[in-house]
Amino acid sequence: MKLNNSLMFLSSLLLFVFIGCESIDDNNDGGAELIDTPTEYSFESRFNRGENSVSYSGQVVRNLLINDIKTQMSTDAASGNPATLVSMMGNDNTNQAILSSAGDMSTVQAKYHDISSSHLNDRLTAVNSYIITGYGANAGTLINGWVQESVANGLTRTTGNNAGIRLDQITQKTLWGAVSYWQGTSKYMSKIPTDDNSVVSGDANYTAMEHHWDESFGYFGAALDYNTGYTDDVDRKSSPYNDSNSDGSIDFKSEYNVGWAITAAKRDECSACDVNHDFTKTIFDAYLKGRTLITNQADLADILVQRDIVMNNWEKVVAAVSIHYVNDVVTDIAGLIAAGDTTIVAGSDATADYENHWGEMRGYANGLLYNDFKAITDANLNRILTVMGTAPVYPSNGNFDAMQAYHASLVGEVRAIFKASYGFSDANVAGW
Repeated sequence: MKLNNSLMFLSSLLLFVFIGCESIDDNNDGGAELIDTPTEYSFESRFNRGENSVSYSGQVVRNLLINDIKTQMSTDAASGNPATLVSMMGNDNTNQAILSSAGDMSTVQAKYHDISSSHLNDRLTAVNSYIITGYGANAGTLINGWVQESVANGLTRTTGNNAGIRLDQITQKTLWGAVSYWQGTSKYMSKIPTDDNSVVSGDANYTAMEHHWDESFGYFGAALDYNTGYTDDVDRKSSPYNDSNSDGSIDFKSEYNVGWAITAAKRDECSACDVNHDFTKTIFDAYLKGRTLITNQADLADILVQRDIVMNNWEKVVAAVSIHYVNDVVTDIAGLIAAGDTTIVAGSDATADYENHWGEMRGYANGLLYNDFKAITDANLNRILTVMGTAPVYPSNGNFDAMQAYHASLVGEVRAIFKASYGFSDANVAGW
């Protein structure tokens, strides 16, 4: 009797082990070894062991170009020669030096072409159908015009229609939305539900799903050790590089925070906020978890949960930074009214901060147009952009009535729409 019971127990144990192994094999298509979620964005190829399967050089170079466009607009405006700026938009100069720096540290790459020949112009062509509210044109048309105008007439438009636009600010911030944000959300994340995740993509060592997820991550702009290589959000934004491999140089492709990754850290740094959204950790963790699930060939539904966390929180970052500059513009207007000089005009020393902040406000807010999965309704977004207008408001007829009304609309309507659309607290809306 004891022998029969022992045999039954052994048979049951073997059956359990067999079923358990079969379940794991079914979940990851062939029994490949499952991985745990890493702390850094590094994933070994499932097909070529020992090889890194993460590749997004084109995304890195586009982020750097956008980051450097504002600096080059100032340089070209001073020289009156648009050649370098136009060339940077097309990234067609193999010897063009990267303007972004790593402080006193050297960088692995010195030229944009050391990373990739990818450029900005084709990405702007890809969003030709998105018409920016108020301007009646797409980002490519507007940015090309702003670039040429800044070189010919200076960084702040001082006369004619829409006087007061700070051209370098609105150009760079619109690029962050029309290129990096659109590519990272509407383009690549939209492919995940139908991507193949079972075989290599062409001659690569990754699947189509893995690569599209990585390309989205590349546009977010975070270093591979975004969670672990920095002491806090101030460190992520103020010293956005970490020599994680201790080789004495900073690799722009893996050790550098740029663009939206820095913006997320800036908005996490909010002493007056009463809700800690922790955008940096929330977004980075979701990228890590989602990529791990893809590597493990998990259920699509679980992968899409992480995708939606990325997209929803990235959108909140765009909204939060727009609110931040609404608050700056509101403060600037109040200060100008308090100063009492009704003769101020576009391009004056007194209005410089106002124009600078206005260009950032409107440029960042334009970015919300480029997420096809956005939470904010088209009607609410169009209303925000309409109220913001197409240029700063100045005194007229010897009084501040128009500026006062504009101030009231930004506070009472624009901030209210943002708050309702994203469920932000009053303290966060006022504190960002």
